[in-house]
Amino acid sequence: MAASQVKGSQLEKVKRLKEFTSLTDREAIQRLKSSNWDVNVALNAYYDSEPRSQTNNTNCNVSEIESTFDKYRDQDEKDKITIEGAMELCQDLGIEPTQFEFLIMSHQLGSERMGEFQRKPFVQGMVRLQCNTIQELKEELPQLMKLLDDPEQFRAIYNYAFILGREQGQKSLSLEAAIELWRLLLNNRFTMLEDWITFLEEKHGKAISKDTWTLFLDFASQPNIDLNAHDLMGAWPILIDEFVEYMQEKQ
Repeated sequence: MAASQVKGSQLEKVKRLKEFTSLTDREAIQRLKSSNWDVNVALNAYYDSEPRSQTNNTNCNVSEIESTFDKYRDQDEKDKITIEGAMELCQDLGIEPTQFEFLIMSHQLGSERMGEFQRKPFVQGMVRLQCNTIQELKEELPQLMKLLDDPEQFRAIYNYAFILGREQGQKSLSLEAAIELWRLLLNNRFTMLEDWITFLEEKHGKAISKDTWTLFLDFASQPNIDLNAHDLMGAWPILIDEFVEYMQEKQ
């Protein structure tokens, strides 16, 4: 059956299933037909076939996830959770907005602004995590924290933090926000972190560009950094070169 042959409520169910999966129109129709056009049954069947389902037996229920979202949504904007709702969400999860857990959760639930969540990416994220309720999400957080042990996953979250921390309409990250995020992300990962922050406050005092943010992780991730061997003619941003010179003068 082609998508053009699906009508009315069935077409809406095809669109809905595709929102939460990587299925094509034809695949979504086939799964829905096999599930008697029940989106939740089709969704669970999809995740039963995914590797993750081997370690997570939660059944996805889109309606229940929608209800979870509605508990925290803004009173005037039905498809958005704003700061007040995000604070309540944190309280129910037993975390603080300044904790790593909140950053990772925001990443998983598709937040594009600090303390805000849109309905569609929130539901999609909960489906991927196979969590219907906040209690289930709370129980999943320790597993999500293990993502930090994988260098590529950590890099993805690090790069995401730049996007999340920007003010709306700004291309760069304010210095204050950058410092706060660096302390969260690189504490115990970069021994010269406080020197870097002091340098920025004393010598820079400006917003941080995406290029500097991204390449600083490469700089900070070097094993046994030897400042005297730093290549000033390399591809590092000028700000990092200036930091190296700052540190060499201090020594």
